[in-house]
Amino acid sequence: MSLVRFRFLLPLLVLTAAAFPARADEMLLATNDLSSRRISASESKAGPDVDFLREIARRSDADLKVAQMPLGRGLASMQSGAVDVMAGLSYRDEQARYIVYTDTPYSRCSTAFYTLNGQSKEIRDYRDLSGRQIGYVLHSTYFDRFDKDGNLNKVGVPEEQTLIDMLLKRRISVMIGTDCQVDYHLRHLGLTSTIEKAPYGPGNAVVLFLGVSKKSAWAQRIGALNRIIRDLVDEGYVERIGREFYRTPS
Repeated sequence: MSLVRFRFLLPLLVLTAAAFPARADEMLLATNDLSSRRISASESKAGPDVDFLREIARRSDADLKVAQMPLGRGLASMQSGAVDVMAGLSYRDEQARYIVYTDTPYSRCSTAFYTLNGQSKEIRDYRDLSGRQIGYVLHSTYFDRFDKDGNLNKVGVPEEQTLIDMLLKRRISVMIGTDCQVDYHLRHLGLTSTIEKAPYGPGNAVVLFLGVSKKSAWAQRIGALNRIIRDLVDEGYVERIGREFYRTPS
């Protein structure tokens, strides 16, 4: 091709590239965030985890897709590589076989027990859990004493929404969960005057990370994701969305 002809075609090539920009990389998020059932990732209020991942995707020039599924199926999808990322994960050696955890946690919470309003005062000590049906999410770990206690009457279900429904229907008397996540759901479901937190809590720290499937192409970009999460924490972004999502809706 002659230089003159190339100079003639160059503006056309630039215009074509502008008209058809390169497609952003896709990032598929598996979440059991209750709000994601009703709100898509493109809407303004999609739940704290989705909002957090949406900002990570934006800074990564990625197209975020959201797949709502129970925790167990989400972990299985991470293991197979069917999804790319999950948020709200505590570090577990077993899961680290197929998940790369980011090096900076983005949230710190604690384990809590919840009952119907007026009943929480009955649970002031770990021993008060004895004889009660306690709902928990399958494949979750809470704190060592509870996880290993085979004498408690535990009822495992796939997701937190089922626990809340069972508690409201009195099919269980207590549910266990991570306080920052459960408190958010109760506020946004309008249940803060119906379900309350028990005085007893183990006082443990639940540190939450973003996890990336080792079979995902995003695992090769873990360094970039680490930098983005550190920036979001340092900028106060995570704290801001926490204030937005955890305040009681009007």
